[in-house]
Amino acid sequence: MKPYEVRAPRSDEIRQLARLKIDWARLDPAPDRAAEWAYADELASWMDRMGDRIVCRVAVIGDTLVGMAWLVVFERVPDFEQRKRRTGDLQSIYVVPSKRGHGVGRALVEAVCAEADRRGIPRVTVQSNRSGIALYEASGFRGSATLLHRDAPTAPTP
Repeated sequence: MKPYEVRAPRSDEIRQLARLKIDWARLDPAPDRAAEWAYADELASWMDRMGDRIVCRVAVIGDTLVGMAWLVVFERVPDFEQRKRRTGDLQSIYVVPSKRGHGVGRALVEAVCAEADRRGIPRVTVQSNRSGIALYEASGFRGSATLLHRDAPTAPTP
């Protein structure tokens, strides 16, 4: 039996989920408690607005969230023969440092990908740092010479 459970987050865990996102971002300096809670409220609102266009899974030990993974589902331009086209983008995969190396990250990735499969989403992409590549490859991801990206020439202004 695994010492952790992977599942969808509950609404009463939004502050813990926000804390994981903040830890994932490695902010320096870390936000104060008021800013963190305001971010948690904004994250909860965003999740409500996104509805079924996002999938979030968390790893939980006891009452503590120790990891997260997100899938954002995008509608694509319809083709003549395939009118409903979707793709998924795996984002913000994070496991607290003390729980890394125990299969938590892989369980999170596989849980999110299983939901993509259940929904019939034919392609899931992920952008990774070097240390994450082995995790994604172990879960069936592979590189593609035809998937390119473009960075904006200047930083966008809000």
